[in-house]
Amino acid sequence: MRRQLMLAALLAVFSLFLGACSGTPEPEIKPVASPSPAVSPADDKKEDEKKDGEKKAEAGKADQLVGKWQGPEGTYLNVSKKDDKYSVEIANLDGPRTFEGTAKGDVIEFTRDGKTETIKAASGEETGMKGFEKEANCVVVTKGSEGFCKK
Repeated sequence: MRRQLMLAALLAVFSLFLGACSGTPEPEIKPVASPSPAVSPADDKKEDEKKDGEKKAEAGKADQLVGKWQGPEGTYLNVSKKDDKYSVEIANLDGPRTFEGTAKGDVIEFTRDGKTETIKAASGEETGMKGFEKEANCVVVTKGSEGFCKK
């Protein structure tokens, strides 16, 4: 009986071995070709130069807003530039406050009290401020309450 058990165990192992060898074939693994770069390093450099040129053009338009602009009742807006950043000083009846701004097209964007604000060129009429209707060289932050002109 012992021989029969050993023979049965041997047959079971052998049949498992044959089943494993004659089972479904392993899937063929095909190498994946790495994608060729769509942009060459030279193209990257040209693209970077183009972006730099666009930034300079944007800053060039915003640079026209640099200077001191007078508002009503002693208020003023003073915009200065260092590198690619702008310093925006706004003095209202509560006193002066300074903010950091960046060029965005032909405007300067800055954040005041958690809100994004812009300074843009305007006519006196576009400022919405009384007394500025006939002025030509102005800027506006908030129409009707924050307009400044160079006289």
